[in-house]
Amino acid sequence: MYRVVSEESRPGFALPFEPLHGFFADEETAGKVTFAGIIGAADARPVTVDDAELEVLDDSGDAIGRYWLGRFELKPKNISPAPGGSASLEVPSCGGEPCPHEQAIWSRWRRGSILLGEWTRHPATQHGNWLHVVQNAWFTSGKHAMRCDTGDIVIDGQHWSSKDSFSCAIGEAANGPGGCFGSNLAALHDCVRSGSKAAQRYSVSWNAVETSRRALGDAFVTAVTEIFGQYNVEPR
Repeated sequence: MYRVVSEESRPGFALPFEPLHGFFADEETAGKVTFAGIIGAADARPVTVDDAELEVLDDSGDAIGRYWLGRFELKPKNISPAPGGSASLEVPSCGGEPCPHEQAIWSRWRRGSILLGEWTRHPATQHGNWLHVVQNAWFTSGKHAMRCDTGDIVIDGQHWSSKDSFSCAIGEAANGPGGCFGSNLAALHDCVRSGSKAAQRYSVSWNAVETSRRALGDAFVTAVTEIFGQYNVEPR
């Protein structure tokens, strides 16, 4: 399900493994990261790379997400033999932003066919994790900050609880289930700008906007509508 790769320090280096422990942790539980189920690691030559990335793989072995690791050392002192001829590698926490719950979301994501409104089935406290996976998968797949779907955008702000909820909703409304359309105001600006040519002009229907305003704040809702207006996207 995972692979460590290096594109510049050691082109062609790839270390597949499963499972992964300790990487998708919050600030309180972050510590050691264990790459388990590595085949052939016990006999591998020592390797050190400075630009390692962790790839999340689908069932076909294709990358669907990426996380920056930075310096990565594959050395005998860090390797522990495991049953079945595999090995595990333990390294210090890789730093970066805490991302609890994302491992479970990726497990769902790798099966494909994300459902309409699936993000709403997660607690509101996990909408930021869902949004990060969406953004990660979107750019890993080679897509850009733009509206890839066609037609007008319809968003329903009835049950939003945070700005992450808004970003999940508009990403899905603009680009389908699992779609990305910005994760903050600056990114939303880029997405709207990229699809605002006259031939691609569209409208945005925002249902329950006043409910959204109470949940997200007047300043945020005003900023969003101003971004739409700046590029002649018609809010309704």
